Amino acid sequence: MKTARGLHDEISEDLFDIGNQLDSLAGLIGCSPADRSNLRIIRGKVSILCELLSADIPTADEVSRTIFSVEIRQAISEINDLLEVSKIQGSTIDELRELLGFPKHFLSQSKKTIRATEPLTKREKEVLLLLPRGLTAKAMASELFLTEATIKSHLAAIFRKFEVANRTQAIAIAVESKILTF
Repeated sequence: MKTARGLHDEISEDLFDIGNQLDSLAGLIGCSPADRSNLRIIRGKVSILCELLSADIPTADEVSRTIFSVEIRQAISEINDLLEVSKIQGSTIDELRELLGFPKHFLSQSKKTIRATEPLTKREKEVLLLLPRGLTAKAMASELFLTEATIKSHLAAIFRKFEVANRTQAIAIAVESKILTF
């Protein structure tokens, strides 16, 4: 079972790898001075976010638990804003966009309860409860006596309803909306 600390560590590890890739992109000979400057700014923000994620210790006894502190949410928003205006393309930038592609309402709210745009079905909740265990769709299907395609369909519905792009984001939103607890 993942913990809030585990989510921070997972995102931080991915960001560390992306940061190294950003450094490599900025060092390419064909990189224009403007792109190089933008990559270095984004890299700096990614480094700050990594430090914030490493330093933040989510508390288990907090009444209105949040996965990310206000500072972390602000850092993610700043990176997302830079990515929106940046003309830089490539798989590393796309990977960063997906990793930090939390919905704007999630990043702007610190104390309000976050809700799915539509309520989750009973089966979607069952699938969501398995996400923190890190199971594959095939393993989830076996555990719930469903097909792998059905699990993938439920995951797609959860992602759509939470307005997220990956499992980590879905877990973060589910914890803050009190669907999941650690």
